[in-house]
Amino acid sequence: MRVLITTTYWKGCAGGIRSYVEGLVEELKKRDVDVKVAFKEGYDPENYKIKNRKFILTKLLSAFYLLLKFKPNVIHSHGGLYYYLLAGYFYKKFFRCKLIYTFHTEPEKDNKLPFLKRIALQKLLEKCDYVAFVSKRLEATVREVWGLKFENAVITYAGVSVRDISEEEISAFKRKFKIKDQYPILLAIGLTALKYKADGLKLLIKALKKIKRTYPNAILIATREGKYTSELRDFAKREGLEDAVIFTGDVDNPYVPLSLCDVYTHISLGEGLPVALLEAMSMGKPIIATPAGGIPEAIEDGKNGLLVEPDEVKIAEKVIYLLENKEIAEEIGLIAKKTARDMFSWSVAVDSISKLYIN
Repeated sequence: MRVLITTTYWKGCAGGIRSYVEGLVEELKKRDVDVKVAFKEGYDPENYKIKNRKFILTKLLSAFYLLLKFKPNVIHSHGGLYYYLLAGYFYKKFFRCKLIYTFHTEPEKDNKLPFLKRIALQKLLEKCDYVAFVSKRLEATVREVWGLKFENAVITYAGVSVRDISEEEISAFKRKFKIKDQYPILLAIGLTALKYKADGLKLLIKALKKIKRTYPNAILIATREGKYTSELRDFAKREGLEDAVIFTGDVDNPYVPLSLCDVYTHISLGEGLPVALLEAMSMGKPIIATPAGGIPEAIEDGKNGLLVEPDEVKIAEKVIYLLENKEIAEEIGLIAKKTARDMFSWSVAVDSISKLYIN
């Protein structure tokens, strides 16, 4: 089987789409699948870098040429490269192949598609063998906000696989960001790139201010260099928390800050199903998250994590509850780790996805 994965984000980029695609590709290779990646952002000389062409026709012809060159049995597209879907449709008319598109990101509620774009996207997605979503809630939101219909929809949850972490990596991270033996350390991964995530991080920053009344040495680590990073830095400064909120930018290995944190906090107002959340679960971390998007499909409140309303007072209360009840926090973390192993491993995920490639 020859599989071509198309994605906006690839190696060298941050974010959930890159993590999802990278995990998918690694597991496919373990199964001796001939897989290549065509990517727009990132760097990887072993795969295909998509050139930034100006006109849609040249984009389409370039995509079609790559398909002729690689001759895939499956074209699996991620991250908005719709012209690859169109090229895939034409390729499919001449050669037998499966055409699959995966939605990852929840559209903002006021981000309605223009009429003609909605019609064009609807027609294009109808040409796919499957339209996949990383959570059930994401499918419902795309239907609701964008007015799209799907008769061939499937849910393909992300997987997660823990990377090795060395003491040297941990020490280097602590030195770089001047982290001492502080307690507690809260962590939020990837909440700087989209508005509904940044708005959630602002609530968490406000909650930190309340947490510090009980735990004066509390700090919050926020990873990823995103569109809203500067705005969030200014917000933390205005809240008097300039030294208590550490913005790391992009990190090569998210398991390094995960290894340091006492509580993982995913406070977001919109989600597909965040890979960062699954990574925290796989590390056995006690988790506090808002019930946004597909998060409740992974977190059962009170069992393998705590779900909290997007309210700064309630967020602070939940964090303090876990810090003051260490046995409960540990038990929640252990159950989260088991959930990640049993339900969200890449082995389980690719078992499901590979059926789409074949059937």
